[in-house]
Amino acid sequence: MSQLEPELARLEAERVALVTTRSLLNAIDGLPMKTVATVVIRQHAPMAQINAGVEEAAGAQAIVSFGGGSAIDAAKIISVRLADGAGPAVPHIALPTTLSVAELAAGAGFTNDAGDKAGMRDPRLMVETVIYDAELTLATPIQLWLSTGIRALDHAVEGFLAPGEHPFNDVMALEAIRRLFDSLPRAKGAPKDLEVRTENQLAAWFSFTLPGASAGGLSHTMGKQIGARHGIPPGVTSGLLLPHVMRYLAKQAPDRMRLLAQATGGSPPDMVERLIASLGLPRQVGDYGIGEPELRTAAEELAGKLPADDLCAIYLAAL
Repeated sequence: MSQLEPELARLEAERVALVTTRSLLNAIDGLPMKTVATVVIRQHAPMAQINAGVEEAAGAQAIVSFGGGSAIDAAKIISVRLADGAGPAVPHIALPTTLSVAELAAGAGFTNDAGDKAGMRDPRLMVETVIYDAELTLATPIQLWLSTGIRALDHAVEGFLAPGEHPFNDVMALEAIRRLFDSLPRAKGAPKDLEVRTENQLAAWFSFTLPGASAGGLSHTMGKQIGARHGIPPGVTSGLLLPHVMRYLAKQAPDRMRLLAQATGGSPPDMVERLIASLGLPRQVGDYGIGEPELRTAAEELAGKLPADDLCAIYLAAL
């Protein structure tokens, strides 16, 4: 982790607040910095913990996030909340330990007091510096690592299938999909291989060159609707829903599906489903204690651009 100290020196930051998760507390001793506060965040970034974190981090000259999407998103919000009014956010350095690539988005998700997923957008949420270091990810359990790899695949697919013209993203998304199909199974076979984990990180980076469309796609939106409410991690919701969303969207974008077939080596929804199965990741919503009534409620709450019946059919296909 030789890059962190020079970045903190560049920012002239002597008082640093760390935002991380409980599972990584034993790993922070290896980080080359002294902290004035350590803010611990749970899955889905509860706003109550973020509010407490703002108070704990008061006076910090930089925020360092160490973890996955929940820690990174919480650190983003804290960095903006510590700003002097509408002034610049406190600089935020992200050390990602998953493949969710929250560090690349100028938005942040959190769980509100009602237990529902919500979000905010602000240009100041953009991270100052991202440091990818595969060695820092070794503390991440392989199933979490692989599930966030499917989250990255979800970014690539939803960005590629987004309406409009986006030629640069198309090239990057297709390359991300090819790399994820190739490298995720190798990560499962060799969980401690740093070169393979670095390949995973590169593929995830490539997946997110159209952030708005990727993070706001149908699979993401439907996953957020049931994820925080039922305690399902974001990477897992992508694995549960993406193949079924792709089957639904295939009717609207047949030309795009043909290009995805070249990248995946077969019928795109089937190949994605096969990849998820080969990684040993969850594939059925019902495994999380959710039944048809809850899914119908989720579909009705999301209905607007798409009919509730269509959304419900996608949910039920994943049941």
